Amino acid sequence: MHQALTTRTVRHCLREARPLVQVMFVLRFVTGALLTASAAHHRPDTPHLLVGAVAWWAVTVSVYVFNGVSDLCEDRANKSERPLASGQLSESAARRAVVVTALAGLLLGCAAGWRVAESTAVFLALGYAYSAPSIAAKCRSWSASAVTCVAAGTTYLAGAAASGSALTAESAVFALVLSLGVGLIAAVAKDLGSTRGDSLAGRRTLAVVRGERGARRFCAVAGGALALVLAAGAVWVRQLPLEAAAVAFAVGALCVAGRCLPVQGERDRPRAPYRAWMVTQYAVHLAALGGLAWA
Repeated sequence: MHQALTTRTVRHCLREARPLVQVMFVLRFVTGALLTASAAHHRPDTPHLLVGAVAWWAVTVSVYVFNGVSDLCEDRANKSERPLASGQLSESAARRAVVVTALAGLLLGCAAGWRVAESTAVFLALGYAYSAPSIAAKCRSWSASAVTCVAAGTTYLAGAAASGSALTAESAVFALVLSLGVGLIAAVAKDLGSTRGDSLAGRRTLAVVRGERGARRFCAVAGGALALVLAAGAVWVRQLPLEAAAVAFAVGALCVAGRCLPVQGERDRPRAPYRAWMVTQYAVHLAALGGLAWA
């Protein structure tokens, strides 16, 4: 009985931490490592890379479960079906999971190297700053964008550290543009459809302050601007992985813009821009890794 309960709790915690987001953070870590090592013509340290990736997965789970605990009232107001909001996962169990996964991530980060350990500590601090009631960067779009952008950038830097190589121009351009995408697109688009609960909680997100239509326009413009920046970076660096990533990003930016258009029935698909951005992120990272394999 106890084992079944523990297994169910673990499963609910992983669901609460959003499996697609967990995979995305690990993919950022691995891509940062492989892009850096390849551009530096250096063979990555495979054991450190694997341990570092597991460490990053653990701290990602910790941060997102903690976010779920802090968002409990808003998620219930928004009628979320996540395990915490729906009552499938107790708040006490979730808090225990936050501590356990954070400690596991820090210990594994130390095993992967001190630079990776430092990055995991920074990432956990950013996650706390994003969700903690006393400071809650998530309550304002500008602070939410800043924290999520830095968190994504820290992930790429941690991957580079795990590779054993110094950051290169190719990996720096990739990390900068994709991190800005997280801050300027994901951090804004994720609030679409949640304005009721966010407003009740006193949040001043862009969707609450400027309306969902204004937030959609912002995401569309940001995607187009970042696609141009990545294309310029690819022309400057002239490496196949970055060129492939730029093409995928351009296509994805068009898809995000299309999902942001105010069409009839848009209220029935408030999460469409965010989902389009998630698909774009996956496509861009896989295109970069495909370029590495091809090269």
